[in-house]
Amino acid sequence: MGQNGKKTILIIDDVKLFQLFLKYTLSSSEYELIFADRGKEGLDIIMKKDIDLLIVDVELPDISGLEVVEKVRALNRDMESVVQMKDLPVIVVTAYPTEKARIQAERLGVSAFLTKPFEKETIRKIVRQVLEGSYKVSSKRKLILCVDSEPRVQKFYQRIFGAAELDVICASNGLEALESVEYRNPDLILTELNLPEMSGLEFLQALKETNRNIPTIVVSSVTDKESINKAKELGVREYLTKPFQLDKLKSIVREILKKVKGEQSGADKNFDRG
Repeated sequence: MGQNGKKTILIIDDVKLFQLFLKYTLSSSEYELIFADRGKEGLDIIMKKDIDLLIVDVELPDISGLEVVEKVRALNRDMESVVQMKDLPVIVVTAYPTEKARIQAERLGVSAFLTKPFEKETIRKIVRQVLEGSYKVSSKRKLILCVDSEPRVQKFYQRIFGAAELDVICASNGLEALESVEYRNPDLILTELNLPEMSGLEFLQALKETNRNIPTIVVSSVTDKESINKAKELGVREYLTKPFQLDKLKSIVREILKKVKGEQSGADKNFDRG
């Protein structure tokens, strides 16, 4: 805490617009904000100042935000024998959430893992609760498995559905997708049919044999009637051909998620921001 009684928040993010967003979102009467564009710069600040909260982006120009958190945690362990230090609360933010990054963040004990963009009131509330030690990660977030061999399509799904406060995991082929189904049990699957190693239809057949009854949407470049009919026989809820209308996909996903695993979380009201 600063000498003026304000909580000191360090934001490490090289996107100036995001820095401005936080500058005008977090009250200057409550918080002292310090900004850094790079991870190493942020680490230098942490070594020199008493920081109450760290907000860090995963994607930074020099080292990743998660590497920053890892170094902070290592510093804490190294100093335990010299001085009593409390763990620095951390909020990790990213425009491209991945399951690997989320798992690593959880392993490092971050307080929250947020997907950009988010509402002003959302970050105000989370910052306040994290500083008070009362923030609890919601367990009601829905999980979507997106199966597509194109990295740009995977990033598109991560951005669109991550902005709607949904957890997104991706697979590049049917075999990876089946493994994700086995260990993560997603609430919804979006899949392309044109996949390497195991075709989308083979994946749908294997999925049906698991008897998990996971609702599935095909979003595919395959347009022949035979494949469409076969997919529907295998139980897909909807079949969209690329290119597709984004609003239509959002609407379909929204309606399906309303019906799975009880009441939906905050995803519905956030879809239009994606």
